[in-house]
Amino acid sequence: LDLGLRRTLESSFRQEYPGVVEILFAVEDPDDPSIGVANELIGCYPKTRARVLIGQDNVGINPKINNMMKAFAQAHSDLLWICDSNVYTDSGTLRRSVDLLLDNKRMGVIHHVVFSEDPSTFGAMLDNAFLVTNHCRMYLAINAVGIASCLTGKSNIYYKSALDNVGGLAAFGHYLAEDNMIGQALWRSGWGHTMTGDLARQPADIGSFLEYCNRRIRWVRTRKYNVTFATFYEPLTESILLGALTSWALNHLYGFNVYSTFSTFLSCWFSLDMLFFYRINHGSPQSWPWFAFSWICREILALPLWLVAIVGDTVTWR
Repeated sequence: LDLGLRRTLESSFRQEYPGVVEILFAVEDPDDPSIGVANELIGCYPKTRARVLIGQDNVGINPKINNMMKAFAQAHSDLLWICDSNVYTDSGTLRRSVDLLLDNKRMGVIHHVVFSEDPSTFGAMLDNAFLVTNHCRMYLAINAVGIASCLTGKSNIYYKSALDNVGGLAAFGHYLAEDNMIGQALWRSGWGHTMTGDLARQPADIGSFLEYCNRRIRWVRTRKYNVTFATFYEPLTESILLGALTSWALNHLYGFNVYSTFSTFLSCWFSLDMLFFYRINHGSPQSWPWFAFSWICREILALPLWLVAIVGDTVTWR
């Protein structure tokens, strides 16, 4: 059972949407304990059209695609909201997203930025610091510039017909990062991407420091093959390397003190990240000292983990 599973699944039932909503829970294993949680919620909301679909189609190496194939085939509507089971969304998310989608007939994807919350272990704190600052900031910035597709698959709304036009879900079963590849395929076909102000909130579920490291390494290695140029550019978006290069350059050109420049650079970077967190979360973290500590550790680990990921090729999924 995922952390906070009942709360995250129930958020789908609590959407304030004027039209008909069909909820399909896709599960691989008939013995999965999450089935009990889903059936309990279906009983609590008898007026909602909801079903549990069990089984999978092996169309590739991606376990998420294999699991979703049955739901994709049985969905009645042309509008699909594909949402991970560990995502909590506010009750107005679906209505705001569909309104935005229908305003532009060439808008192919509505997506929501991932936001981590309630970390309880050191690994979860590191993952939380990454998701709510660096990842969230870069995700919003790339999508604001709008020069390429940048998509995570935690919470996306598509036209089913648009997905069929680019091969359907099965066509993306041989990619691990199916979300990004679907986004790129739709982008190349002329479909736009846009976002609402809603967050795809997920409980910080990392259990250990090693699990955090493995997750970061896994995703860098996956991106290395999907978006190679951008992946090799990633260290220059991190504070430690960029601060070191800036300090060296200002010392070389103008004689600025390296240590003073570097400490000033990091202080400004940290302050802007804290301001960014406060604005997007509409409030402060549970503990500023612990958040600051995990932020510092995350920044220091960023380059070493990237280097480990770049020199290797093995990806362990879950």
